Amino acid sequence: MATRARALFLLLLATSSIIRPCFTGLRTSSRAPRSAMRRFSNAAAEWMEANGYEIKSKQGRGGSSWASFQTLETDKGDFFVKTSNRPAEKMFKGEALGLDALRAAGGVCVPRVVHYGDDDKGGSYIIMQKLSMGGRPNMKEFGRALAKMHLAEPADPTAKEGQFGFEVDNTIGGTPQSNTWTSSWLDFFREQRLGAQVRMAGSTELQRTWDQLLKETNNLKDLFTDVEVKPSILHGDLWSGNYEMTPEGVAIFDPATYYGHHEAEFGMSWCAGFNRDFWQGYREIIPEAPLFAKRRKLYEAYHIINHYNLFGGGYLYQGIGLLSP
Repeated sequence: MATRARALFLLLLATSSIIRPCFTGLRTSSRAPRSAMRRFSNAAAEWMEANGYEIKSKQGRGGSSWASFQTLETDKGDFFVKTSNRPAEKMFKGEALGLDALRAAGGVCVPRVVHYGDDDKGGSYIIMQKLSMGGRPNMKEFGRALAKMHLAEPADPTAKEGQFGFEVDNTIGGTPQSNTWTSSWLDFFREQRLGAQVRMAGSTELQRTWDQLLKETNNLKDLFTDVEVKPSILHGDLWSGNYEMTPEGVAIFDPATYYGHHEAEFGMSWCAGFNRDFWQGYREIIPEAPLFAKRRKLYEAYHIINHYNLFGGGYLYQGIGLLSP
């Protein structure tokens, strides 16, 4: 009876969005990282002034556990700035290159990166175009636009040759994300995505569940018999806080970009607000594959376990539930 009760509990955790709130910048447990915020370093404003911008005003915009935000009004337009206690190589280089890659793919509106760099205190900053955001997103058009982005020919020559990964490592929230180029999507996802999060969690039960899943699915191969996976440019962390309506259409930002299976984009769909209109628009261009629902659990598990590694709490058992047969 206890085994049945636990199985039911894990099933509820794996399927209920009600008990899986979206936390992005909130530190909710002792597992959360020390704050990486730097309260509004002047380095970004100094760089802009040195490069011909006249700063008219600065305004703080809050922050997350790993970055602080502000807007700068200049004589050449308004800009959005993120600052961190981490150096640019570890924090903002990946974001800048990711935004550039997303813009190159087209389909969805993406802010233009102006500059990123280090300050003189060991931290860093990134300056980007400030978008005019607001209003209710047209979700059907967003679905179509995202599908077109996923189908775009990779701009990176390595991805164009069929490799999965990205030109630099980056972060998923505050967690380092490895992007070493790999010829096999299954190898990439097992080792650099879901397997890496499982190892980081350090849970014997989670590791045992993951090992059992690999054994029962022939190292996940049995879950991919209906598709030929090709590299698509991915936002990588697409939830409702990372897209907004603009006059040019829905914009996406704060990415964890890499080239991967387009279905992996929906690993955060449990808190992305993708409604029927969105899916109708997306499926008009990319139809649903037969085993999508099974793979979606894997892609959600990556983000759920990352949430555990960032915030602790019940995310561990949600991850176990998603990986359980």
